[in-house]
Amino acid sequence: MSILKPVTPEEAKRVWVSIPNPSARRVAKALTLSGRRVHHSTIARWRAQDWRPVANSLHPLEAARQALDMAAGVLTSDPVAGLKVLSDEDGREIDGLSDRELLREASREMLIAIRLVSEVFPSQLPLLLQTKTMQTATLLNALTAGLRAAVGGPQTIPRSAGAGRSCRE
Repeated sequence: MSILKPVTPEEAKRVWVSIPNPSARRVAKALTLSGRRVHHSTIARWRAQDWRPVANSLHPLEAARQALDMAAGVLTSDPVAGLKVLSDEDGREIDGLSDRELLREASREMLIAIRLVSEVFPSQLPLLLQTKTMQTATLLNALTAGLRAAVGGPQTIPRSAGAGRSCRE
């Protein structure tokens, strides 16, 4: 279940129409300031494609979580269970949370998953390197991507309306 909503071309188009003298950078900045991070080149591409809807894309945290969940099968020997075998935690209620809270919660869950894998991984590493080298590399790549997404996640939400402005603006 995806708790984070990626920006869609329709939302970007609504912002484009709503601001005076729009540009890809201004639209991307407006969306980012509202807690929905998107790159200006993505906005420009969507506009060039006449705001055509994209296929189902995942938020970077969700994509990293899925990759880690699939790669964790090398540790658990159960490709279906994934990280659920390592965790005894029940899911928390997410209804009614703001985008900031959802992003913080997703980052927290990613870091917990990385910690769970990191606790089991060292004891199995020698055997995994001998018997499942490629799967071990995939797990390490998933851990790296998950850590990057989790650390970058909370930074995508500005602390206040004026926070994060550079000297060049």
